[in-house]
Amino acid sequence: MTGTEIETGTGNETGTETGTGTDAVACPPLMWPGEAGELRGKLAAAARGEAFLLHAGSGTSPGAVPRAEHITRQLTLLAQAMVVLSYALGVPVVPVAEIHAPPAADGGAGPARPPDVHRASAMALNLVRAFSGDVRPDVPWAHELNRAFVASSPERERARYEPLTGRIGSALSFLHACAGRPAVLPRPAVSRTVLADDSALPPADGPGGRWDPVGHLVWLHHSSAGAGCGPAAAAARIGNPLGVVVEADTTHDAVLTLIDRLDPERSAGRLTFLTRFGADRITDLLPELVQKVASTEAEVVWACDPWHRNRRDPAGVLAEADAFMELHRTLGTHAGGLHLPPHHDGAAGRPGALDLVLALAVTASDRSHPPKATAPVAE
Repeated sequence: MTGTEIETGTGNETGTETGTGTDAVACPPLMWPGEAGELRGKLAAAARGEAFLLHAGSGTSPGAVPRAEHITRQLTLLAQAMVVLSYALGVPVVPVAEIHAPPAADGGAGPARPPDVHRASAMALNLVRAFSGDVRPDVPWAHELNRAFVASSPERERARYEPLTGRIGSALSFLHACAGRPAVLPRPAVSRTVLADDSALPPADGPGGRWDPVGHLVWLHHSSAGAGCGPAAAAARIGNPLGVVVEADTTHDAVLTLIDRLDPERSAGRLTFLTRFGADRITDLLPELVQKVASTEAEVVWACDPWHRNRRDPAGVLAEADAFMELHRTLGTHAGGLHLPPHHDGAAGRPGALDLVLALAVTASDRSHPPKATAPVAE
């Protein structure tokens, strides 16, 4: 990848008070609505099992402006994971980078203000769009980073991952010999969490209706299902693809209410459900929920966040992700996505993002290409 200076300023570093009329002036649209529409089409493919969503979380707390190196780390992680999973799963990977960590449930981190979200999105989009032309990362570059990661891994993991990276390397050599040039990676989209008061970020008019001005994918929590909840009302007014965080205490009624409210036309790619059940609950909770949603004829993307409820159980991270993939295989539905944590190399004894990606890829690759039995040698 060619090294190039990347501007990270937004061009407007002055903030304004939330809820004032000047916020809308200070927060103009940052993207063409067609970009969100394109992502919605890719997520529709993920809902059909023809693509896979890869969502990179942000370590930037609400109200803070992300540092350029944090965004670059997200984009690098997405690039590395895309190479591994697209090979192992055999489908295109849809990369999305989160610009802010969701607000804490207890409000401890403080809410993000519209100018903060706008500035964070501007920085992320600036870097994402710089990944084009000469500075757009190519597949061999990401593969070399993966090879270096595997080479530095503990012996047990290295022995497990090296055959996979070796097969990917062989495939890339073949493709390069045929095409004469390395393939480039798709440009990531960005996501944000809907705010309690989004009035200072008015939707932009575009083809097919109104669209969020700063994020391609917009997240909200399952607790927003109530009739008087502002986030769900704001999300219902825009045409962007929407993500809903679903946890162990989420009721089926809450999920079905959100489907009717946010996707009344049952449009493929409109809704993504990110499950956070925990390794000890996913087997009990996921199958019935998937079947309930299927009965509504909504074509949703099912994605998994295996870190959120396994913070004190390192083995649970891989166990929940494995169970998520296997349960969908058993149900005949599609495991459509994965959330990656902001900690690239793991924390507090938990596997890092690439560890999980490689482990899942090895399992998927072994399932698709089981080792051949050795025929006995005739005497």
